[in-house]
Amino acid sequence: MRRIALLAAALLVALTAGASFAAKPAKHTSEPALGGYCPVAYVAANKAVKGDPKFAVTRAGRTYLFVNADAKKLYVAAPAKYTVGYDSWCATAMAMGQKVKSDPTLFTLHGGITYLFSNAEAKTAFDADPAMFVKKADAEWSKLAKK
Repeated sequence: MRRIALLAAALLVALTAGASFAAKPAKHTSEPALGGYCPVAYVAANKAVKGDPKFAVTRAGRTYLFVNADAKKLYVAAPAKYTVGYDSWCATAMAMGQKVKSDPTLFTLHGGITYLFSNAEAKTAFDADPAMFVKKADAEWSKLAKK
């Protein structure tokens, strides 16, 4: 337990140290969701792959790009299968009560959800105990999502 607390404290410092990761409320703009990465590729190929604007879908005010027409069809048929946790904020930071911008190339699939991370250290920590991080992040998300 002490190891987890120390790891969490170290990650909190690492996650909040850089101004480039400062959290700002999510804004729905013309910029594609997930930095333009295809949500289907995370699940179907276990890869972060840039989508193509020719294969775009707008859902809940966000535009998602897909690698091809087949990926777009898969998403349209079952969007919940391609859920990205915490509106694409860093899952590890969310577990600590913070919204930190994620890097869409750093991800983990857990429990049918794709989780993104701000840096490799955050991903490594999450991967060591995903159930614990998800439990904490879910509790924080219920508070932070309203802000």
